[in-house]
Amino acid sequence: MKIILGSQSKGRRHVLESMGYEFGVMSSNIDEKAIRFNDPQKLTIALAHAKADALLPRIQEPALLITSDQVVLWNGKIREKPVD
Repeated sequence: MKIILGSQSKGRRHVLESMGYEFGVMSSNIDEKAIRFNDPQKLTIALAHAKADALLPRIQEPALLITSDQVVLWNGKIREKPVD
């Protein structure tokens, strides 16, 4: 079965590559700033689901789609993704 990583993250690519998996990469291009939760767990789950929802209609063959997200919590505040 085809594996698709629904992320542009170099770190996530490295994890799959280091495990020996062959996979394709797709970008969801969602507006992550439009999805807001104060709870970091709810936020990461919502972002991962939004990425999958954006990508699923573009996948035409059976595949395992992997989407995820992460946030940094510092002093009780969710820190945004760095610009570069």
